[in-house]
Amino acid sequence: MSGGRQIGAIVKKDIIAELRTKEMVVSMFLFVLLIMVAFHYGFGTTTDFSPFAGGLIWIAFLFTSLLGLNRSFVHEKDEGCLEGLLLSPVDRPNIFFGKMIGNFIFLTIVEIIAVPLYLVMLNLSIRGSVPMFILAIVLSNIGICVVGTLLSTISINTKMRDMLLPLIYLPISSPILICAVTSTNGIMGGVTGEKFAPVISAMKILAAYDIMFLLVAYALYDFVIGE
Repeated sequence: MSGGRQIGAIVKKDIIAELRTKEMVVSMFLFVLLIMVAFHYGFGTTTDFSPFAGGLIWIAFLFTSLLGLNRSFVHEKDEGCLEGLLLSPVDRPNIFFGKMIGNFIFLTIVEIIAVPLYLVMLNLSIRGSVPMFILAIVLSNIGICVVGTLLSTISINTKMRDMLLPLIYLPISSPILICAVTSTNGIMGGVTGEKFAPVISAMKILAAYDIMFLLVAYALYDFVIGE
């Protein structure tokens, strides 16, 4: 079986499992919705959220992603599927790519539903380019899922896996958060000209960060999942 088919089979397995239980997507959506409601009523209905719109949305999405990332290998480990994957004739880096793509799909589904609600609840609008806004979210999601999938593999074999993942994930993903907030704030604010330069720089850093961690994961995953 080719590498693409191996990755596709793992993604298909995760999607079918999620369609049966709907556990990950529903819990992630309810969590991000709870955070948005807390922002809405905590800051007051008259507050202008525009200056820190990007910060609010990415704090919500970053912590929401932890729920999905933490669960992405729990079922595999608890039900013995992880051992089956390791014994199957699947290249171990392809296990990573399959799990990462699955996490990306689930996080994106939650965001597709949550972003419009976020804009309505906090009375915000996207004043800049919508395609650029989508690109910023996609680049950020890739970084979140690449880093998160790699680190969740490391934490799954520890006794304190629920505590360890946030401790190592949040510091390492902080560059993603900073660049995501910078790019999203600029695009939602509709900045142009010289003021748009930080947005482009942030998105370039996001792309470089994604590529770097994809290469790191590809090089180290055989060792990481074997441990």
